[in-house]
Amino acid sequence: MNQWVYHSRLYAAARIAAKTPQLEFVQLNSFGCGIDAIDTDQVEEIMSQYNRLYTSLKIDEGTNMGAVRIRLRSLKAAVKERQNRKILPVKLHDNDVPVDFTPEMHKDGYTLLLPMMSPIHQHGLVDVALKASGYNVVNLPMNDRKSVDVGQKFVNNDACYPAIISIGQMLEALQSGKYDLNHTAVMMTQTGGGCRATNYIPLIRKALKDVGFEKVPVVSLSLGNQGVEHTSGFKMTLPLLRRVAIAFLYGDLFEQVVYRTRPYETEPGMIDKMHDQWLALVKPSVEKGSFKEFKRNVAQIVQDFDTVPLRDVVKPKVGLVGEILVKYSPIANNDLVHLLEAEGAEAVVPDIVGS
Repeated sequence: MNQWVYHSRLYAAARIAAKTPQLEFVQLNSFGCGIDAIDTDQVEEIMSQYNRLYTSLKIDEGTNMGAVRIRLRSLKAAVKERQNRKILPVKLHDNDVPVDFTPEMHKDGYTLLLPMMSPIHQHGLVDVALKASGYNVVNLPMNDRKSVDVGQKFVNNDACYPAIISIGQMLEALQSGKYDLNHTAVMMTQTGGGCRATNYIPLIRKALKDVGFEKVPVVSLSLGNQGVEHTSGFKMTLPLLRRVAIAFLYGDLFEQVVYRTRPYETEPGMIDKMHDQWLALVKPSVEKGSFKEFKRNVAQIVQDFDTVPLRDVVKPKVGLVGEILVKYSPIANNDLVHLLEAEGAEAVVPDIVGS
Protein backbone atom coordinates (compact mmCIF):
# COMPACT_ATOMS: atom_id res chain seq x y z
CA MET A 1 0.00 0.00 0.00
CA ASN A 2 1.87 3.05 -1.28
CA GLN A 3 0.65 5.95 0.86
CA TRP A 4 3.46 8.51 0.86
CA VAL A 5 4.84 10.84 -1.83
CA TYR A 6 8.45 10.17 -0.80
CA HIS A 7 7.97 6.42 -1.12
CA SER A 8 6.30 6.82 -4.51
CA ARG A 9 9.37 8.69 -5.76
CA LEU A 10 11.65 6.11 -4.18
CA TYR A 11 9.92 3.21 -5.93
CA ALA A 12 9.79 5.09 -9.24
CA ALA A 13 13.52 5.81 -9.02
CA ALA A 14 14.20 2.14 -8.26
CA ARG A 15 12.18 1.01 -11.31
CA ILE A 16 14.13 3.37 -13.58
CA ALA A 17 17.50 2.37 -12.13
CA ALA A 18 16.63 -1.33 -12.35
CA LYS A 19 16.02 -1.09 -16.13
CA THR A 20 18.84 1.32 -16.98
CA PRO A 21 22.39 -0.14 -17.24
CA GLN A 22 24.01 3.29 -16.72
CA LEU A 23 22.30 3.83 -13.33
CA GLU A 24 22.92 2.35 -9.90
CA PHE A 25 20.77 2.68 -6.79
CA VAL A 26 22.00 3.56 -3.29
CA GLN A 27 19.39 4.23 -0.59
CA LEU A 28 20.27 6.36 2.43
CA ASN A 29 18.25 5.89 5.62
CA SER A 30 18.52 8.37 8.47
CA PHE A 31 17.09 5.96 11.04
CA GLY A 32 15.57 2.51 11.39
CA CYS A 33 11.78 2.62 11.43
CA GLY A 34 8.86 0.34 10.61
CA ILE A 35 8.05 2.18 7.38
CA ASP A 36 11.74 2.20 6.37
CA ALA A 37 11.75 -1.58 6.70
CA ILE A 38 8.87 -1.78 4.22
CA ASP A 39 10.61 0.62 1.83
CA THR A 40 13.93 -1.21 1.86
CA ASP A 41 12.26 -4.58 1.30
CA GLN A 42 10.18 -3.16 -1.56
CA VAL A 43 13.11 -1.43 -3.28
CA GLU A 44 15.21 -4.58 -2.97
CA GLU A 45 12.43 -6.57 -4.66
CA ILE A 46 12.20 -4.03 -7.49
CA MET A 47 15.96 -4.18 -8.09
CA SER A 48 16.24 -7.97 -7.81
CA GLN A 49 13.41 -8.39 -10.31
CA TYR A 50 15.92 -7.16 -12.92
CA ASN A 51 18.94 -8.87 -11.38
CA ARG A 52 20.36 -5.55 -10.17
CA LEU A 53 22.40 -4.69 -7.09
CA TYR A 54 20.74 -2.88 -4.20
CA THR A 55 22.74 -0.97 -1.58
CA SER A 56 21.17 0.44 1.59
CA LEU A 57 23.19 2.62 3.96
CA LYS A 58 22.05 3.59 7.44
CA ILE A 59 23.82 6.87 7.98
CA ASP A 60 22.97 7.03 11.68
CA GLU A 61 24.61 3.74 12.66
CA GLY A 62 27.97 5.35 13.40
CA THR A 63 30.25 8.28 12.80
CA ASN A 64 32.93 6.17 11.10
CA MET A 65 32.60 6.69 7.36
CA GLY A 66 35.04 3.88 6.63
CA ALA A 67 32.27 1.27 6.52
CA VAL A 68 30.28 3.42 4.10
CA ARG A 69 33.29 3.83 1.81
CA ILE A 70 33.88 0.06 1.84
CA ARG A 71 30.26 -0.59 0.84
CA LEU A 72 30.43 1.91 -2.02
CA ARG A 73 33.80 0.64 -3.21
CA SER A 74 32.37 -2.89 -3.20
CA LEU A 75 29.42 -1.68 -5.26
CA LYS A 76 31.80 0.03 -7.70
CA ALA A 77 33.85 -3.14 -8.06
CA ALA A 78 30.72 -5.21 -8.69
CA VAL A 79 29.50 -2.72 -11.28
CA LYS A 80 32.86 -2.81 -13.07
CA GLU A 81 32.84 -6.61 -13.12
CA ARG A 82 29.32 -6.62 -14.51
CA GLN A 83 30.34 -4.15 -17.24
CA ASN A 84 33.37 -6.24 -18.18
CA ARG A 85 31.14 -9.29 -18.53
CA LYS A 86 28.57 -7.23 -20.49
CA ILE A 87 25.73 -8.20 -18.14
CA LEU A 88 22.62 -6.13 -18.90
CA PRO A 89 19.39 -5.80 -16.90
CA VAL A 90 16.99 -8.64 -17.66
CA LYS A 91 13.57 -9.04 -16.14
CA LEU A 92 13.70 -12.33 -14.27
CA HIS A 93 10.08 -12.62 -13.17
CA ASP A 94 6.77 -10.82 -12.89
CA ASN A 95 5.35 -9.60 -9.62
CA ASP A 96 3.59 -12.27 -7.58
CA VAL A 97 -0.19 -12.37 -7.74
CA PRO A 98 -1.54 -12.66 -4.17
CA VAL A 99 -3.52 -15.80 -3.35
CA ASP A 100 -7.11 -14.79 -2.69
CA PHE A 101 -9.28 -16.22 0.06
CA THR A 102 -12.26 -17.15 -2.08
CA PRO A 103 -15.92 -17.80 -1.21
CA GLU A 104 -15.29 -21.47 -2.05
CA MET A 105 -12.55 -21.59 0.61
CA HIS A 106 -14.99 -20.12 3.12
CA LYS A 107 -17.61 -22.74 2.25
CA ASP A 108 -14.92 -25.43 2.48
CA GLY A 109 -14.37 -24.57 6.14
CA TYR A 110 -10.83 -23.15 5.92
CA THR A 111 -9.17 -22.58 9.29
CA LEU A 112 -8.35 -18.89 9.83
CA LEU A 113 -5.39 -18.25 12.13
CA LEU A 114 -5.70 -14.97 14.02
CA PRO A 115 -2.70 -13.58 15.94
CA MET A 116 -3.36 -12.83 19.60
CA MET A 117 -3.22 -9.05 19.96
CA SER A 118 -5.47 -8.58 22.99
CA PRO A 119 -6.51 -11.69 24.96
CA ILE A 120 -9.14 -9.87 27.04
CA HIS A 121 -10.92 -8.81 23.81
CA GLN A 122 -10.27 -11.81 21.56
CA HIS A 123 -10.56 -14.89 23.78
CA GLY A 124 -14.21 -15.84 24.09
CA LEU A 125 -15.41 -12.64 22.40
CA VAL A 126 -14.01 -11.69 18.96
CA ASP A 127 -13.43 -15.33 18.03
CA VAL A 128 -17.02 -16.11 19.05
CA ALA A 129 -18.28 -13.25 16.85
CA LEU A 130 -16.37 -14.54 13.82
CA LYS A 131 -17.38 -18.17 14.39
CA ALA A 132 -21.04 -17.16 14.71
CA SER A 133 -20.71 -15.62 11.22
CA GLY A 134 -19.44 -18.88 9.76
CA TYR A 135 -15.67 -18.38 9.93
CA ASN A 136 -13.55 -21.13 11.51
CA VAL A 137 -11.24 -18.86 13.51
CA VAL A 138 -8.43 -20.04 15.81
CA ASN A 139 -6.85 -17.60 18.26
CA LEU A 140 -3.11 -18.20 18.39
CA PRO A 141 -1.38 -18.63 21.80
CA MET A 142 -1.20 -15.39 23.76
CA ASN A 143 2.16 -15.77 25.49
CA ASP A 144 4.45 -17.81 23.25
CA ARG A 145 7.92 -16.26 23.34
CA LYS A 146 9.17 -18.50 20.53
CA SER A 147 7.01 -16.58 18.07
CA VAL A 148 9.25 -13.53 18.56
CA ASP A 149 12.29 -15.53 17.42
CA VAL A 150 10.42 -16.85 14.39
CA GLY A 151 9.25 -13.36 13.48
CA GLN A 152 12.75 -11.91 13.72
CA LYS A 153 13.99 -14.63 11.39
CA PHE A 154 11.53 -13.88 8.59
CA VAL A 155 10.60 -10.20 9.06
CA ASN A 156 12.89 -7.23 8.49
CA ASN A 157 14.18 -6.48 11.99
CA ASP A 158 13.66 -2.76 11.44
CA ALA A 159 9.94 -3.46 11.17
CA CYS A 160 7.86 -2.59 14.21
CA TYR A 161 7.72 -5.09 17.04
CA PRO A 162 3.98 -5.80 16.63
CA ALA A 163 4.57 -6.91 13.03
CA ILE A 164 7.42 -9.21 14.10
CA ILE A 165 5.30 -10.76 16.87
CA SER A 166 2.10 -11.17 14.85
CA ILE A 167 3.79 -12.63 11.80
CA GLY A 168 5.94 -14.84 14.03
CA GLN A 169 2.79 -16.27 15.64
CA MET A 170 1.38 -17.13 12.21
CA LEU A 171 4.55 -18.71 10.87
CA GLU A 172 5.12 -20.75 14.02
CA ALA A 173 1.57 -22.09 13.85
CA LEU A 174 1.94 -23.03 10.18
CA GLN A 175 5.28 -24.73 10.87
CA SER A 176 3.86 -26.69 13.82
CA GLY A 177 2.15 -29.34 11.70
CA LYS A 178 -1.15 -28.82 13.54
CA TYR A 179 -2.91 -27.40 10.51
CA ASP A 180 -3.61 -28.62 6.98
CA LEU A 181 -1.82 -26.01 4.89
CA ASN A 182 -4.17 -26.71 1.98
CA HIS A 183 -7.14 -25.66 4.12
CA THR A 184 -5.64 -22.90 6.27
CA ALA A 185 -5.47 -19.13 5.87
CA VAL A 186 -4.16 -16.35 8.09
CA MET A 187 -6.10 -13.25 9.10
CA MET A 188 -4.87 -9.78 10.04
CA THR A 189 -6.47 -6.39 10.59
CA GLN A 190 -5.72 -3.68 8.04
CA THR A 191 -6.32 -0.12 9.16
CA GLY A 192 -6.18 1.78 5.88
CA GLY A 193 -4.51 4.77 7.56
CA GLY A 194 -1.22 6.35 6.58
CA CYS A 195 0.70 3.96 8.83
CA ARG A 196 2.94 0.93 8.53
CA ALA A 197 0.08 -1.17 9.99
CA THR A 198 -1.72 -0.98 6.63
CA ASN A 199 1.26 -2.83 5.16
CA TYR A 200 1.14 -5.77 7.57
CA ILE A 201 -0.68 -7.77 4.87
CA PRO A 202 2.15 -7.56 2.29
CA LEU A 203 4.70 -8.10 5.07
CA ILE A 204 2.86 -11.31 5.96
CA ARG A 205 2.85 -12.42 2.33
CA LYS A 206 6.58 -11.79 1.98
CA ALA A 207 7.30 -13.82 5.12
CA LEU A 208 5.03 -16.66 3.95
CA LYS A 209 6.90 -16.75 0.64
CA ASP A 210 10.29 -16.80 2.35
CA VAL A 211 9.19 -19.76 4.50
CA GLY A 212 7.65 -21.61 1.55
CA PHE A 213 3.99 -21.06 2.43
CA GLU A 214 3.16 -18.65 -0.40
CA LYS A 215 -0.01 -20.62 -1.25
CA VAL A 216 -1.55 -19.80 2.15
CA PRO A 217 -4.17 -17.04 1.64
CA VAL A 218 -4.06 -13.85 3.71
CA VAL A 219 -7.41 -12.40 4.80
CA SER A 220 -7.58 -8.64 5.28
CA LEU A 221 -9.86 -7.79 8.20
CA SER A 222 -10.88 -4.17 7.74
CA LEU A 223 -13.93 -2.03 8.44
CA GLY A 224 -15.58 -0.16 5.61
CA ASN A 225 -14.10 1.01 2.32
CA GLN A 226 -10.72 2.31 3.41
CA GLY A 227 -8.82 1.77 0.19
CA VAL A 228 -7.33 -1.48 1.48
CA GLU A 229 -7.35 -4.95 0.00
CA HIS A 230 -10.57 -6.71 -0.89
CA THR A 231 -10.89 -10.34 0.17
CA SER A 232 -13.60 -12.00 -1.90
CA GLY A 233 -14.27 -14.81 0.60
CA PHE A 234 -14.57 -12.56 3.64
CA LYS A 235 -17.49 -10.17 3.92
CA MET A 236 -17.88 -7.61 6.70
CA THR A 237 -21.66 -7.91 6.74
CA LEU A 238 -23.89 -5.90 9.07
CA PRO A 239 -24.59 -8.93 11.35
CA LEU A 240 -20.85 -9.65 11.60
CA LEU A 241 -20.11 -5.99 12.25
CA ARG A 242 -22.66 -5.96 15.07
CA ARG A 243 -21.17 -9.10 16.62
CA VAL A 244 -17.60 -7.78 16.42
CA ALA A 245 -18.62 -4.38 17.82
CA ILE A 246 -20.37 -6.02 20.79
CA ALA A 247 -17.35 -8.30 21.33
CA PHE A 248 -14.96 -5.34 21.56
CA LEU A 249 -17.35 -3.41 23.82
CA TYR A 250 -17.53 -6.39 26.17
CA GLY A 251 -13.73 -6.62 26.06
CA ASP A 252 -13.39 -2.96 27.02
CA LEU A 253 -15.87 -3.45 29.85
CA PHE A 254 -14.08 -6.52 31.23
CA GLU A 255 -10.79 -4.66 30.95
CA GLN A 256 -12.17 -1.89 33.16
CA VAL A 257 -13.83 -4.03 35.83
CA VAL A 258 -11.20 -6.80 36.02
CA TYR A 259 -8.18 -4.50 36.19
CA ARG A 260 -9.96 -2.27 38.71
CA THR A 261 -10.82 -5.08 41.13
CA ARG A 262 -8.23 -7.83 40.72
CA PRO A 263 -5.39 -6.03 42.57
CA TYR A 264 -7.67 -5.76 45.63
CA GLU A 265 -9.35 -9.20 45.64
CA THR A 266 -9.67 -10.87 49.05
CA GLU A 267 -9.29 -14.35 47.58
CA PRO A 268 -6.64 -15.00 44.88
CA GLY A 269 -8.20 -16.04 41.58
CA MET A 270 -11.68 -14.84 42.53
CA ILE A 271 -11.86 -12.04 39.92
CA ASP A 272 -10.50 -14.20 37.09
CA LYS A 273 -13.10 -16.87 37.95
CA MET A 274 -15.87 -14.25 37.86
CA HIS A 275 -14.54 -13.01 34.52
CA ASP A 276 -14.64 -16.54 33.05
CA GLN A 277 -18.19 -17.03 34.30
CA TRP A 278 -19.34 -13.83 32.66
CA LEU A 279 -17.60 -14.76 29.39
CA ALA A 280 -19.80 -17.83 29.22
CA LEU A 281 -22.92 -15.82 30.08
CA VAL A 282 -22.38 -13.11 27.42
CA LYS A 283 -21.52 -15.57 24.63
CA PRO A 284 -25.16 -15.84 23.38
CA SER A 285 -25.50 -12.06 23.03
CA VAL A 286 -22.25 -11.93 21.00
CA GLU A 287 -23.44 -14.75 18.76
CA LYS A 288 -26.79 -13.02 18.14
CA GLY A 289 -25.30 -9.53 17.90
CA SER A 290 -27.93 -8.31 20.32
CA PHE A 291 -27.36 -4.80 21.66
CA LYS A 292 -30.47 -5.21 23.83
CA GLU A 293 -28.92 -8.18 25.65
CA PHE A 294 -25.59 -6.34 25.74
CA LYS A 295 -27.15 -3.36 27.52
CA ARG A 296 -28.82 -5.64 30.07
CA ASN A 297 -25.62 -7.62 30.67
CA VAL A 298 -23.53 -4.46 31.12
CA ALA A 299 -25.65 -3.35 34.07
CA GLN A 300 -25.43 -6.79 35.67
CA ILE A 301 -21.66 -7.07 35.11
CA VAL A 302 -20.99 -3.66 36.64
CA GLN A 303 -23.21 -4.47 39.61
CA ASP A 304 -21.52 -7.87 40.08
CA PHE A 305 -18.01 -6.41 40.11
CA ASP A 306 -19.10 -3.40 42.17
CA THR A 307 -20.38 -5.59 45.00
CA VAL A 308 -17.49 -8.07 45.14
CA PRO A 309 -15.62 -7.82 48.49
CA LEU A 310 -12.26 -6.03 48.11
CA ARG A 311 -9.37 -5.19 50.43
CA ASP A 312 -9.41 -1.64 51.74
CA VAL A 313 -5.91 -0.61 50.62
CA VAL A 314 -4.55 2.21 48.48
CA LYS A 315 -2.37 1.25 45.49
CA PRO A 316 -0.70 3.43 42.87
CA LYS A 317 -2.38 3.49 39.46
CA VAL A 318 -0.12 3.04 36.44
CA GLY A 319 -1.37 3.92 32.97
CA LEU A 320 -0.33 1.90 29.91
CA VAL A 321 -0.09 3.87 26.67
CA GLY A 322 1.25 3.12 23.21
CA GLU A 323 0.15 1.23 20.13
CA ILE A 324 -2.23 -1.71 20.35
CA LEU A 325 0.14 -4.58 21.16
CA VAL A 326 2.14 -2.55 23.68
CA LYS A 327 -1.07 -1.93 25.63
CA TYR A 328 -2.83 -5.26 25.25
CA SER A 329 -0.48 -8.10 24.24
CA PRO A 330 1.29 -10.07 27.00
CA ILE A 331 4.03 -11.03 24.51
CA ALA A 332 4.70 -7.46 23.39
CA ASN A 333 4.67 -5.88 26.85
CA ASN A 334 6.10 -8.80 28.87
CA ASP A 335 2.71 -9.36 30.55
CA LEU A 336 2.94 -5.89 32.05
CA VAL A 337 -0.55 -5.87 33.61
CA HIS A 338 0.17 -8.92 35.78
CA LEU A 339 3.67 -7.62 36.51
CA LEU A 340 2.28 -4.33 37.82
CA GLU A 341 -0.31 -6.14 39.91
CA ALA A 342 2.37 -8.42 41.37
CA GLU A 343 4.41 -5.34 42.28
CA GLY A 344 1.47 -3.79 44.16
CA ALA A 345 -0.01 -1.46 41.54
CA GLU A 346 -3.26 -1.13 39.60
CA ALA A 347 -2.95 -1.09 35.80
CA VAL A 348 -5.09 1.37 33.87
CA VAL A 349 -5.42 0.56 30.16
CA PRO A 350 -7.33 2.63 27.57
CA ASP A 351 -10.28 1.10 25.74
CA ILE A 352 -9.85 -0.31 22.23
CA VAL A 353 -13.12 1.17 20.98
CA GLY A 354 -12.17 4.65 22.13
CA SER A 355 -8.57 4.47 20.91
